[in-house]
Amino acid sequence: MAEDKKMKILHVYKSEPDENTKKLVEILSRDRDADEFKLYEPHPDYERLVEMIFQADQTVSWW
Repeated sequence: MAEDKKMKILHVYKSEPDENTKKLVEILSRDRDADEFKLYEPHPDYERLVEMIFQADQTVSWW
């Protein structure tokens, strides 16, 4: 029997998430494989970000 594949979601943060954003991310990530990318950290690896976007089924950008 084939194993069910979970949908992959990527959360991209432009700034550090506050408590409301964290709660929304938790809700959106429920029953999914979730990854995150922090643009607000020094020297983000944009090539890695592009790879992650193409690997994800859904990408959400957070201000």
